[in-house]
Amino acid sequence: MNLSISTGTFYAVPFWKMLELIKKAGFEYIELLLYWKGSTWEMGQHLRDTPPAEALRMIEDSGLKISSIHDGGGLLEEGVTSIVSKSVYEYMVHGAGTIPCIVFHPPVKLSNDLNWWEAYQTIAARDLTYFKEKAIVCLENLFPIGGESIPLLDPAEMLNFITANDICATIDTTHCAQSGIHILQAAKKLGDRVRTVHLSDYAHPKSHVFVGEGTLDLKQFMRALDQNKLHALTLECDVEYHEHDEPRTIERLKQAYNYMKEITEEAL
Repeated sequence: MNLSISTGTFYAVPFWKMLELIKKAGFEYIELLLYWKGSTWEMGQHLRDTPPAEALRMIEDSGLKISSIHDGGGLLEEGVTSIVSKSVYEYMVHGAGTIPCIVFHPPVKLSNDLNWWEAYQTIAARDLTYFKEKAIVCLENLFPIGGESIPLLDPAEMLNFITANDICATIDTTHCAQSGIHILQAAKKLGDRVRTVHLSDYAHPKSHVFVGEGTLDLKQFMRALDQNKLHALTLECDVEYHEHDEPRTIERLKQAYNYMKEITEEAL
């Protein structure tokens, strides 16, 4: 299992600088959050004007390895018909052989039509399973967002969909808490379909709390997962960037990395 960190942790830091910080902290693997822009928000901003081939070259030059890429899309706004962003196809072409896993969001739609998912799920399945021969395909659990219709919030529904399409799951621990779902319930229900974890703590109402500093029993959660099936444990929590005191940022990253090592070793 890889211990990795989401590049979205430092989305406001120049990409090259972020890679440098992660490397100095002792991480070997990253989950690359791809740039995505919707009508009201965007993700992975430090890659806004960076072509996929260039981003991949910078990662290779840094000495870091890609554990997974994360498509920040899934929002079915007007004119958008696929939950797979165009950039995913581009990264999989330019990064052929170096990207072992892709993490997707379930579809999100502003709709009062409660039956839209029943009609759309065959399209979602088609687009996701396209990548099965190229990488591990994971679907991440989301959480209720005001005004949006989001399927597969319930672990049982998620399990039915991913099992039917022979894909896998990513459990986001904060998203579980925001959905009112106990992380142990999600781990036990999704079982050996879980391939990656987005790891953070939670302290209501604060999300993505630094690991070990919230209320979630992350150690027990790790023990509930099938360690032989896990591909990656990915840090996705708030780590403050101190522009004029980078050693402080690096020390905080090292603290998180050591915590991840501890809970994985105890789970074996």
